Amino acid sequence: MEGDKKNTTSIPPGIAGAAAYFFPFIGGLVLLAVEKEDRFVRFHAAQSIVFWICSIPIAVLSWIPVIGNILGFAFIVAWIYLMFQAWTNKEFEIPYLGAIARKQVFGDEEGSVSEERPAPETAPEDERPAGGDDEEAPKA
Repeated sequence: MEGDKKNTTSIPPGIAGAAAYFFPFIGGLVLLAVEKEDRFVRFHAAQSIVFWICSIPIAVLSWIPVIGNILGFAFIVAWIYLMFQAWTNKEFEIPYLGAIARKQVFGDEEGSVSEERPAPETAPEDERPAGGDDEEAPKA
């Protein structure tokens, strides 16, 4: 284990992250409230809350015979995958949902890993300084 990583609880980060997903909704809330230092656990706790909130429409659609079976199976596979990723100490971010969770926990300054960053500004060709590339410098 890494000795330089700070955490509030004595639970290893991988187990705490997996527990956030394993206990529906409550696990994420408890770990988010208890853990104040470890960013890995806080991220997985917040992402699990968002994941379980988004599962409500899936539960409603489960009443439809074929669609419900497919969505239910996909949800269970995603749930197991998320627990495994947290347990193996990987910070897997669910597309769109992970960005929401990251913003809620860490604020606007952190942003999402997948956010597009602006390109560096370059001077237009009209505003190049005099003596640009066209003129050859005298050789010494």
